[in-house]
Amino acid sequence: MKTKPGIVMLFSVIFLMMICPQAFAHNLWLNPGDYYPPVGTTVDIGIGWGHKYPADRTDQEFKEGRMEDIRAVDPDGLIVNLVQKSVSLYSLKVEKAGAYLVTARIKPGFFTKTPDGRKWGDKKAVENPIKCTNYHIEAKTVIIAGGEEKNLGNAVNRPLELIPLENPLNLKGGDDFTVKVLYHGKPLPGLSVKATYAGFEGADVGGHAAQEKGRPGKDVRKGSGQASPEKARRPVRHVPVETVTDGHGQAIIQLDKAGYWMIMLSHRPPYPDKETCDQYMFNTTFTFQVK
Repeated sequence: MKTKPGIVMLFSVIFLMMICPQAFAHNLWLNPGDYYPPVGTTVDIGIGWGHKYPADRTDQEFKEGRMEDIRAVDPDGLIVNLVQKSVSLYSLKVEKAGAYLVTARIKPGFFTKTPDGRKWGDKKAVENPIKCTNYHIEAKTVIIAGGEEKNLGNAVNRPLELIPLENPLNLKGGDDFTVKVLYHGKPLPGLSVKATYAGFEGADVGGHAAQEKGRPGKDVRKGSGQASPEKARRPVRHVPVETVTDGHGQAIIQLDKAGYWMIMLSHRPPYPDKETCDQYMFNTTFTFQVK
């Protein structure tokens, strides 16, 4: 039996629409060696990249030439350039008491879904475009030096940014952590906020499906070959915390344990020129430590 080309094209498009939202959901994050250093020390800051946030806070290789900018804003609001030690490691000299706001971003770009797969470039650069995304992937962390929180709640003028409304130094396992999300400097209501800790078994910070042993959603089979009805009803738990910002752009993160944590934000507003692209994708993370 011959298959009509139109039917083949339709199924190809549907398949691409199913898989492509996950394909470029990489995250960038920052891994300070010490979140709460004394004044006068030098802090190493590693670069995290990928889909997972494992116990060692390192997933995939971060490649040379991918970084566009990495810097810190010191407690007095002055820009401090970090010293590069390798492709994925930088250092920051801590000379003042207060909060150092460290940000990083990779080079932005376009990718477009087509019947032949994903292509780099906007809709004008590829044949038979289906949907285009202009991606911007960034990361932020806060290093609190000398126990002081001066500059902690200030913004650093990034498109999508998380502002801590509490000092992470004072948090412990079981506490709530209140944060605020800004989009171009204004509170962003109704945005999904996800958080995970390093080593959480079900965590997939890129949004990919995960089935982990002993986690909700695992198809645990009985001797009869049937899945446990109780477990089958449970949703797959990709991250331990998921909430939504309120009307003031604020959200509460429930920290159920101590350790290294990462908050993940993703916002996809429409692109202004539909002939060029369809949507923006602003992905940003905020990392901190609960002692």
